[in-house]
Amino acid sequence: MQNNYLQKISEQYQVNQIMKTNEESKENGLTLTKEDATALVAARGDTLREESRVEFGDSISPKLIRIFADSSFINQEDYAETIAHLQEIFFLYKNESMDMVSDDELLGIMKNAFENESGGDLEYLEGTALEAFARNVRAGENWADRYKREKLNVGDQFDEL
Repeated sequence: MQNNYLQKISEQYQVNQIMKTNEESKENGLTLTKEDATALVAARGDTLREESRVEFGDSISPKLIRIFADSSFINQEDYAETIAHLQEIFFLYKNESMDMVSDDELLGIMKNAFENESGGDLEYLEGTALEAFARNVRAGENWADRYKREKLNVGDQFDEL
């Protein structure tokens, strides 16, 4: 009984954290309802179970929302659905990259690939753009240096990022 109570408290906290993102995303014409936020928390839980992952501390969802809310490829009609799919992609590629990439690094890579490689196409992002990245990580390449040089066009100046 106590675990169920603690889970409900945690889920309510997560919903509230997601709702706070509306303060920033409304500048881009995007808002989530409480029902959307509740569905995102539930979808996150399902994805964590499917990917055999756990999250400690704050959920990645509010940070993901803040990073993607300014995308020209996301509109109000599919906002909640897009965020739910991006959550799935995030946890999939945390696994695929063997957790060798920090959350912030993966979110940055996802955002760059979403905007510049996939043109907002979630299927391409998941199946092509990020797969090549994860393959390089698994192969042991120095993915950070290579990614910063190739994708961000910073040459040898990547230490400044």
